[in-house]
Amino acid sequence: MSVSDYTVEPHILAGINDSADEGAALADVTTDDPPLKIVTAINTFVSKPRTRSSGHVDNWLDRALPLGSLWGQQMVRQFNWEWSGVVFQGRGDTKAIGVFSKDRSLAIYPWHFVFGCLENNATVTILLSFNMLLAGKIPAQKQGDYVNLMDHVHHIIPPG
Repeated sequence: MSVSDYTVEPHILAGINDSADEGAALADVTTDDPPLKIVTAINTFVSKPRTRSSGHVDNWLDRALPLGSLWGQQMVRQFNWEWSGVVFQGRGDTKAIGVFSKDRSLAIYPWHFVFGCLENNATVTILLSFNMLLAGKIPAQKQGDYVNLMDHVHHIIPPG
C-alpha cells in the first residue's frame, strides 16, 4: 500500500488547537503543562473515563477529538512531530489526519486511537508509547513508511 501526505489546512490546525484546549479541561491539565504530565493525564482519563451527570456522551465528539488533539499537540511539542493528512492509495484513497515524525517513518492517528480505546474498552498504551519514544526504545523505521506506532506498542503485563 502506498501512502502520500498533504498539508493540513490552517483552519483545521486552528480547530485542532481549540479542541486541544477542550481536551486539557477534560484531562484536568493546562496546555502549558509539561508534555509528560499531559500525556499521563490523557492516558488516565482514557483508561477510566469519567461519567457525565448530564447524560449521553459522544465518545468521538466529546472525548476522542479533544483528547486526541491534546495528545497530538504533545507529540509536536516533545518530539517535533507534525500534523499532516495522508492518503492511503489503493484502499479507496482513504484519507486520515494524524501526527507524524519529520521523516514520516512513524505515525499516530490520535483521534482514532482514543476513540477505539473508549468504544472497545481496550488497554490504553498512550503513555507507554510516549515513554518508549522518550527512552529511545522504538526501533528505527524506514523513512516514509508511515508505521502506525500504536499498532505495535503493547503492554507485556496489562496495567492493573
